[in-house]
Amino acid sequence: MRLLIAVLFVTLLGGAAAKAGDPDGFGMWKAADFQAHEKALDQKVRADHSARETLGDYSNHRIRMIHRVGTGAPEFHTNYVDLWVVESGHATLVVGGTLVDAKSSGGDGEMRGEMSGTGITGGERHEISAGDVIHIPAKTPHQALVPEGGEVTYLRIVIAAQ
Repeated sequence: MRLLIAVLFVTLLGGAAAKAGDPDGFGMWKAADFQAHEKALDQKVRADHSARETLGDYSNHRIRMIHRVGTGAPEFHTNYVDLWVVESGHATLVVGGTLVDAKSSGGDGEMRGEMSGTGITGGERHEISAGDVIHIPAKTPHQALVPEGGEVTYLRIVIAAQ
């Protein structure tokens, strides 16, 4: 299943890790690449219970690997759609509803960390685990709740909203 998702992901978006003869903008990451990135990220977890690495940055989208070992702050993106491909672990995704105690975004429409508030009320809860693909529209509060002692790692494809 992971291989199928990885092939679909590479086919749809391309990537950064390419051979010299490949076209500009092409990239490909293999399952073993993700496992190595996850191990490295596990050593770089910050106070917000996460570590992240940008795998590819393009004109209309960015590919990041996110590794969470605990629940972080909710997020809200005015200008971006999130597409997640869960690589390993599990969490509860809260999506929709209203941000609690949110602060001004500073004009860019992005709310993360302290700006996004303390939680979400009225959102729907979905259990997520390896192999799941999740599309989160722009202007939608969302938060990954990671159980104590658990972790979740996912590819986050950040796509400019239309």
